[in-house]
Amino acid sequence: MSTKKLGLVKKLTDRFVLGNKNLILFSSGRTLKPRWIWFGVTDNCNSHCNHCNIWQKKPTQNQLTLAEIEKTLSDPLFSEVETIINSGGEAILRPDIVEIIKLEHKLFPNASLDLSTNGILADRALNVIREILSENENIKINVGVSLDALGKKHDEIRGVPGNFEKVDYLLHELVKLREKYPQKLSIVIGLTLSNLTIDGWERVKEYADKLNIDMMAQWYNQSSFYDNEKKDGGLDKDKMIDAVKKQPNTIIREKWLKLLNNQSIKFRCFAAQTFLVLRCDGNIVPCLSYWDLIMGNVREQSPSEIWQSNKAKEIRKTIPKCAGCLNSWGVEWSMTTVFYPRLFFYLRNPKAILDRLKRRD
Repeated sequence: MSTKKLGLVKKLTDRFVLGNKNLILFSSGRTLKPRWIWFGVTDNCNSHCNHCNIWQKKPTQNQLTLAEIEKTLSDPLFSEVETIINSGGEAILRPDIVEIIKLEHKLFPNASLDLSTNGILADRALNVIREILSENENIKINVGVSLDALGKKHDEIRGVPGNFEKVDYLLHELVKLREKYPQKLSIVIGLTLSNLTIDGWERVKEYADKLNIDMMAQWYNQSSFYDNEKKDGGLDKDKMIDAVKKQPNTIIREKWLKLLNNQSIKFRCFAAQTFLVLRCDGNIVPCLSYWDLIMGNVREQSPSEIWQSNKAKEIRKTIPKCAGCLNSWGVEWSMTTVFYPRLFFYLRNPKAILDRLKRRD
């Protein structure tokens, strides 16, 4: 059996054990500890995307300092964390983003650390990633780069002339870095499937394949986080169904097709249980969809106090009322929490395991 197959078997076995443990704790009324964090290190953004209004908001002036981040993440609540997604806004606009990721690695040496970027400041992004990789022997970092189309079409969607040229340069340089650090660096292209990208997404996929980079197609999410509830996300339903059918066979793809066919995509979500969002102003919220449901602020209470507070308990009662979403990490983390939904998916779709093995690490 190949190393990759052995790794997948071990991972599934570990998830099975963890899932049963979580089910027992959850069924007994225990509050679970977060294993996954989406950290909005800044809400400052230098893009002008058509499908998002974050860039039109006034950035938070009093963002968490490095010392406050260390105090927050050192709280016992986070003793089991295994993934932190560093996002924004545009994460690399933080002058201390390198120090933040180094700190995360120090506190969680075995955790997977993600960094999202729009690629506009390509050289800045490269310098950040190079410094992180060169100074940390055991660190593993996953870099997500946004790309919605090729050439000027991407620039039009993102609202910044020259954006594609910079992303193209960044991705080619990242591929070179991956050759130097094959065990430490992984790269993924993120594309939002919408009426703006539906006619060109396959060209982006071909581009990604030539670079030997995975492409992740994401749904057009409307929430107060993006401040885009009033934007038109209209689409050609037949084209979208065809596009989604061509994506890798995953639980998200399965639910996406159900949504497009007006079927329920509701699932047991573990937002505010095994995962959370930490905003750059110190507020803890369940997820991007419930961006305004503030459980507490780490400047006023410790994360452990927030997690056990009456306010947090009341917010957790709201989560089951959600109709469901297609947020990639929210769905995946919820499925991982209890394991069985993923098991049943693989039983329904045995070829999906083979497809997963064929995809790049």
